[in-house]
Amino acid sequence: MLRGNLATRPFYNERIVTLLLALVAAVVLALTVTNVTRLLQLSSRRSELRTQIGADEAAAALIRQNAAAVQKGVDRTALVTLAGSAREANALIDERTFSWTTLLTFIESAIPMGVHLTSITPDFKKGDIIITMMLVGRRAEEVTDFMTALEANGAFYDVGATVVGATEEGFDRVTIKAWYLPPPPPKPAKSGAGDTR
Repeated sequence: MLRGNLATRPFYNERIVTLLLALVAAVVLALTVTNVTRLLQLSSRRSELRTQIGADEAAAALIRQNAAAVQKGVDRTALVTLAGSAREANALIDERTFSWTTLLTFIESAIPMGVHLTSITPDFKKGDIIITMMLVGRRAEEVTDFMTALEANGAFYDVGATVVGATEEGFDRVTIKAWYLPPPPPKPAKSGAGDTR
């Protein structure tokens, strides 16, 4: 068996160290390239955003100028007249969509036998409906029962009465004012899969 050293110089494991250093250098180079690329992209995006902000501010200033010019050109009296016409049109629409049948159904369900209704007048004010009823009652208790029944059905609130006088027969003439809250109109039935026609 040979015990001699045949190598002319000592063997060191330099290739692995060189390979590891080259690998670390490649990773650092890749990260540097990625960071530089991202930095350039962000810088470009920042420039675009600054340009867009400038354009938006210029457009906003132009819109403000146009709005000021339009406000100066608005005829205030015509605007007030138009608003009054719109209120009048809304009141007419409210009167047109008012359901007398529903109102009379509520009153009929609440009126006692000893109370006779002589007139009903709805008044439409700012979205509220005030019902004024003139009636003749035999006894004050029956009129009170009528007012209580009106409030109990949920369609009337703040019901108040004023005795106007008496008839020749001795019945009380009473004026009742009440705020009326009509129920919403029924939704039309939808025809669906269960429709058998």
